Amino acid sequence: MRVVMPGTAPAPLSVGTAAAPLSAGSARADGGLSLLCVATLIPRKGHALLVDALAGLKDRAWTLHCAGSTTRDPATTTALRAAITRHGLSGRVLLHGEVDAATLQALYHRADVFVLLSWHEGYGMALAEALAHGLPVISSTAGAIPETVPASAGLLLPPGDANALRRALAQVLDDTALRHRLAAGARAARAQLPTWQQAVAGFAAALRAGMPADALPAGQPADALPAGQPADTLPAGQPAGAPRPGP
Repeated sequence: MRVVMPGTAPAPLSVGTAAAPLSAGSARADGGLSLLCVATLIPRKGHALLVDALAGLKDRAWTLHCAGSTTRDPATTTALRAAITRHGLSGRVLLHGEVDAATLQALYHRADVFVLLSWHEGYGMALAEALAHGLPVISSTAGAIPETVPASAGLLLPPGDANALRRALAQVLDDTALRHRLAAGARAARAQLPTWQQAVAGFAAALRAGMPADALPAGQPADALPAGQPADTLPAGQPAGAPRPGP
């Protein structure tokens, strides 16, 4: 079995992840940090768990920005708004709803930490985008998340563990050195993320490798570079048919 990692294009007009700007952070005068969650408001994304955990950290200076549809699952949105009000977090947990590319880019640019406590992810595109922006990550060990977020770039917790989440949030909020280490890990992981061009080339190569020889153009090996695919879209020294290592 061959696994082809999805590509990542986290910023408008960028060509691959190497062109995405790194996040500058909020740099607020009161030392408060900007937390960012990018996910549709549905139960699987863990927004309720995140709000409950942050309710126990009101003595710290932080703001949570949530970007993602609030209309896909109205019941989840209604329950989350009620929890925000019940915990007294109306001015600190901001539900932006669906946003355009420029607004999302601005949220990434101002963020200090990326948080997403999914109960399951098959890959986690938003997590890859966070790494591409050099952001420390707090997430879960669900599904393929540990394959997307290396331990050097984030704190990964058991799904649904509110106490572990609160402790991890407190660590990241309180420990500047830890945030800097995780940010350095995210920047290192950023360099390993495949571009969409590389993902397409890898997918095409995987398809060709699985085709019978008589279905290929005459004289073309199964792992040949797909027709029309420029060689410079592949990592230096990597043949077109070779699988790309993950982060």
